[in-house]
Amino acid sequence: MKKNKIEEPIGYSSFLKFMLARENRYQLLIFFAAYVVLYIILVNLYPYPAGISDSGSYVRAASENTPDTYRPFGYSKFLIMVHGISSSIHFLVFIQFFINVLCTLFLLFTIKYFFPIKRKFIFYSFAFLAIVSPFTLYLSNSVLSDSLFTSLTMIWIGTGLWMLYSIKIPDKFVSFIIHALLLYCLISIRYTGLIYLAVSLVFVLVSFDRKKIWQPISLVIILLLMVFGIYRSQKSKTFRLVHVGTFSGFSGWQKASNAMNCVPYIDINPAKIHDKKVKEFTRFALQFDTLLITATRPTARYMWDNRLPLKSYCFYEAQRTGTPFIYQWNYLGANVYGKFGSFIMKKYPFAFARYYFLPNCRLIFYPTDDQVLKVFRTDWIPEDLLKSWFNFNPGEKLYSKSKVYEKTFFLIPLIRSVLWAILMACIIMIFMKRKQIFSSPCQTKSVFMLLTFILIYYAFSAYAGPFELRYIGPVHLSLISLIYISMNEIEFNPKIKE
Repeated sequence: MKKNKIEEPIGYSSFLKFMLARENRYQLLIFFAAYVVLYIILVNLYPYPAGISDSGSYVRAASENTPDTYRPFGYSKFLIMVHGISSSIHFLVFIQFFINVLCTLFLLFTIKYFFPIKRKFIFYSFAFLAIVSPFTLYLSNSVLSDSLFTSLTMIWIGTGLWMLYSIKIPDKFVSFIIHALLLYCLISIRYTGLIYLAVSLVFVLVSFDRKKIWQPISLVIILLLMVFGIYRSQKSKTFRLVHVGTFSGFSGWQKASNAMNCVPYIDINPAKIHDKKVKEFTRFALQFDTLLITATRPTARYMWDNRLPLKSYCFYEAQRTGTPFIYQWNYLGANVYGKFGSFIMKKYPFAFARYYFLPNCRLIFYPTDDQVLKVFRTDWIPEDLLKSWFNFNPGEKLYSKSKVYEKTFFLIPLIRSVLWAILMACIIMIFMKRKQIFSSPCQTKSVFMLLTFILIYYAFSAYAGPFELRYIGPVHLSLISLIYISMNEIEFNPKIKE
């Protein structure tokens, strides 16, 4: 028996016809109705959005229409746009929720289109996991960049798949343009978007005809120039603000903080450090008897706690040199802390792996902490911004009616572990039976791209900083899409008879 070939998708016009089909119209109505119910439940349990200290910084930057050098300005620009329509904090939540709905459904039906259903139970299970996702729903009810970043990531992945599948060159170029613009927006919202560039480059290389090599090479050059332009522009903005030539001083702080997780367990000899300022900081840090933080997982406290070396040395240098704290934050991050972190990683790689990297990898499979979902905080934004930016009435306060997320949080790591176990089993089956499963090269390539994105994202996340549950958002739908594809194709595809 020969494999049943599916009809090759040809472009967005065929997708529109697909979405207008009777079954898909009914499914859309069902899914939208489910979202309405979920939204009503969410805002009734949590009438006001959640937040952490980052949230107040985003709102402050938006209110002053000025970057703060700590974080990208993209989410603050989004806040400015929404504020231009309505200053209500509830309207912001609605917009974020609505964007998440559209982006989720776009990718969900894109996957369905490219991998036609072979049993409805599998598809509806896939849709349930995509829609009823506790953390993506909750993040849409927070004043953080995570929700918008997650939503745009889903469209970015979807346009990458359309670039891969489309037969007509104009359709491919339309997908590429949208994909590139989304990449620009994602980098502007969170610097994590920089690692998306690697995935975008692979998307281009596998999507275009190799016989016309000038096409993919030209588009690769465009992407590289675009990202280089973002880098130069941000570096120039930082220099204008604080007179430090760096893209992000924050990355140096994060690298040093990660390295500090293993410093209590190693014997550092500052004399072996060649850089004078790094040597000086190392001697300063080793004087602290609070270096050892008893924790079962990597922590970012080294970066934020005033009693620990990084912040203490920054205050010390600001006072000694008579320079502003914000200047020292960027200068030390770029010229001292980043180098210190690199020294620790290169000189003590096994200690760094044992006490930071490997424990952080474990958190990816079993995320046990999150600043946003576990505790509803009411101190994330100053009172003056609640009044001036969100037009709070006198006496109006942030509050929640429920602790359901806090009380059921322990279930989420268990569910994530189960999903990972299923995914790994599916990947093994795909590898073993790859020649029998897929009915087109595009299907094989799309599975490869989804897996590539997941692996690159998680590898970077394990290296970049202590992992929290909310960081799962951008790859959640890609992960369960792979599970759907695997279970849909492996179990029901006809076997090939020799």
